[in-house]
Amino acid sequence: MPLTCSEDLPGFLITLDGPSGVGKTTCSRLLRDILTASGLPVLRTTQPSDSPIGALARSGTHDFHNLALTCLVAADRYHHIATVIEPELRAGRVVVCDRYVPSAFVLDRLDGADVAFITNLYRHARRADLAVFLLGDPQVCLRRAQQRGTYSRFHRSDLAAAEAERALFTETAEHFRATGTPTLIHQIGHADAGAVAAAVAEPITTAIAARSHPLPRTR
Repeated sequence: MPLTCSEDLPGFLITLDGPSGVGKTTCSRLLRDILTASGLPVLRTTQPSDSPIGALARSGTHDFHNLALTCLVAADRYHHIATVIEPELRAGRVVVCDRYVPSAFVLDRLDGADVAFITNLYRHARRADLAVFLLGDPQVCLRRAQQRGTYSRFHRSDLAAAEAERALFTETAEHFRATGTPTLIHQIGHADAGAVAAAVAEPITTAIAARSHPLPRTR
């Protein structure tokens, strides 16, 4: 499941993926705050995006299925990469993206798309500078997702589905690592959101500091 970098841009792309209810959104916000406090210029964003394509994808999971939804979400990702992510990277900023291509290799597969189709669909997508996978207890994730409410058919309501989702994210994380994407797999355990964000931030700041061309600081 390799991704390719279209060009060498000065910024740094961090992506966060994992099962529903694992805490990606909270972690991405806290991570943005930690990195900003360290003096880095940071943009937090999310996929599906806030564009009209992304809004359609978010609201249409009960109407669109299988390859139709797979292609709709991919269209939003490519538009988001071209109009938001790459301009920010070109400007030398850190981009923290809540969900990225790895989620396609889980959610689209659960919806019936095969790995070969998904791999081919995303062959031109920009590779993350660091792909972060958050993994947690399926029972805890399921409880959190249920408390948040069901606004997508991918937010499953049974433990077997939550376990299957975690298994696919674990498989996807290992495959991304094996095929060359810099990958951080973090088991959240019983840690709170702040501790998870701090643990994820440490290897990110180390990786940024090790770059041959340092990122600009805001202060």
